[in-house]
Amino acid sequence: MKRHTIALVLMAFVAIQANAQTPDELQRKKAEFKTDDGVTIVADYYPPTGRAISPAAILLHMYRHDRSTWEPLVKPLHEAGFAVLAIDMRGHGDSTHPESMNLAKRVVERDPKLFNNMHKDAQAAIKWVRTQPNVDQDMLVLIGASVGCSVAIDTMTREPSVDAIVCLTPGTKYLGVDSAAHIHKTGDCPILLLATEDEREATDALSKTADNVTGEIVGPGRLHGTNMFGKIDGIEAKITAFVRAAVHKPAE
Repeated sequence: MKRHTIALVLMAFVAIQANAQTPDELQRKKAEFKTDDGVTIVADYYPPTGRAISPAAILLHMYRHDRSTWEPLVKPLHEAGFAVLAIDMRGHGDSTHPESMNLAKRVVERDPKLFNNMHKDAQAAIKWVRTQPNVDQDMLVLIGASVGCSVAIDTMTREPSVDAIVCLTPGTKYLGVDSAAHIHKTGDCPILLLATEDEREATDALSKTADNVTGEIVGPGRLHGTNMFGKIDGIEAKITAFVRAAVHKPAE
């Protein structure tokens, strides 16, 4: 029933207007907050416009990338009514403190303990965004790319109030984060997995694990994670429609 409802909203979703603002023209502020193990997370925050109470979207980037890779998605999410928070996860971008934790070095060394602690970055982001004006504490989605998918799924097992997850090129065990095990613990949270043809294996495997998971192959070849933006027609609108449907559930 849930998949049918989401599908109807997806079909009804109106495409984003071509003359809309770009991320640089939106109100953006730099945010900083700490995780429960003392890492300083740096993020870009795009607050909701007007006085309406808005859902929030938290964006989790790929390995050895940063929050800037989400810029093509910020505009459609914001126009769909979301407050948007794009974070640099530990050891990436500006999130490299405290220096005593050697976060950037551990990223390069692919330390599995570091990646398995990234759920703390997402949880700190959830806690922070819920303190912001005009953000609905009960309406929140996570969108991840590559290892950010793994972090999103892991976080969902610890934060059951999350309304939906979208994953761009998920893996079953990226950098030691066991998504194949975690996804069984996500309850009925709608999860959309997107991949291109040459990287479909994990999407196919994970989408068979639970009724709340939908996998879709969105194009040919190998376009990994946020590299799909601007190259897969309609990918930004597809993501936005899915999460919009999840936070605007019709009454039972």
